[in-house]
Amino acid sequence: MTNNHRPIRTTLLVGILGALAGFAGPLVPEWTGAHPAIRLGVVWPLTAGYALLLARWGHQRLSVVFFPLIVLALWGWHLPSGRGFIVLALATLSWIRSGVCFPAPPGRALIREVIVCGGGAWLAAAPASGSALSWALGIWLFFLVQTLFFAVGESERAHTAGDGVEDRFERAHRKAERILARY
Repeated sequence: MTNNHRPIRTTLLVGILGALAGFAGPLVPEWTGAHPAIRLGVVWPLTAGYALLLARWGHQRLSVVFFPLIVLALWGWHLPSGRGFIVLALATLSWIRSGVCFPAPPGRALIREVIVCGGGAWLAAAPASGSALSWALGIWLFFLVQTLFFAVGESERAHTAGDGVEDRFERAHRKAERILARY
């Protein structure tokens, strides 16, 4: 089975679109004084869109991510601060990615999500001055770190999957035969 999706490229594209939305959001006059849901109108759609992409890449039904996303939206509306919602969004994204779409043993999933999601959140919070540019830079940095999940994990899954994916030793053997055939 051939795999036509490109999760690294698409994750970078989502990061660019999210950065543009993060840049444009604070320019709205009601951004700072209104309910946190207005500010989180950037975070929830990004989380939902990326979760749907994760479900597609993980060969899961799209409906498996609906419940966590609805819970995230309901809790986000009632949380008094935007930071609480962002932490909840990170936890939901981690649950969807490592628990539903790309399941792994609990210890391993926790370690990789702490590295990828926690590291992305730490980098995203680094330029946190509240300005439009810092929001855009933070969102871009977060999604840039998310590509590590696929840069490291994709090669691992490609070598361990048994559904028609070629073994790396088989590929190396074929490459060596082509080199030897030249002489």
